[in-house]
Amino acid sequence: MTPRALRRGTMRRGRGTRSRFGMVLGIPVWVVLVALIGAGLLGLQLTASLQVSTTSQSFSAASAVDSSSGAGKNSSGLPVVTEMTVGTEVQRLVDTGSIQPKTSFNAGQCLREQGLDESILIMEEVAWGAEETQGWLLVHGPMDRDTLRANGGTVSATVVLPGCGADDDATADPASDRLWSGHVMIGSL
Repeated sequence: MTPRALRRGTMRRGRGTRSRFGMVLGIPVWVVLVALIGAGLLGLQLTASLQVSTTSQSFSAASAVDSSSGAGKNSSGLPVVTEMTVGTEVQRLVDTGSIQPKTSFNAGQCLREQGLDESILIMEEVAWGAEETQGWLLVHGPMDRDTLRANGGTVSATVVLPGCGADDDATADPASDRLWSGHVMIGSL
């Protein structure tokens, strides 16, 4: 190579010379940059998805299960509730303010048998699980229904058999009447 070509920086590149971009740990810099940009875009998409799934609450289920023959009801007209849908059903009950008509079911006695001292906010006769076992969904907690509707919060929900709280069933184990018990987070209206 001539001294003149060296001064101008006009060397021709051959096969053994390096490219204009360097290497990072043996990986070309352009590959690292593409991977970082892809990871950043994927992170933004996951962040947006997480935010949408945790902050939005859809109350469209209320209209789908309100009619007696609508989706979510069995042939007897009882809502079919499972562990996956109990939260939606409790939210629907709180949103609509439905109150089950008077019945021979003694919900207060049933809660006392279950060892719970909270007041019943809402109750509904339901069909529980895939077997559609007839039972009662009891929504109970330390607050009143109006406060719950206005502010939201966590309430307890218990699904029990219709025999829970019956006077003639005093010798039975109270846990045998309980089909499910847990807490449900309710959004405000």
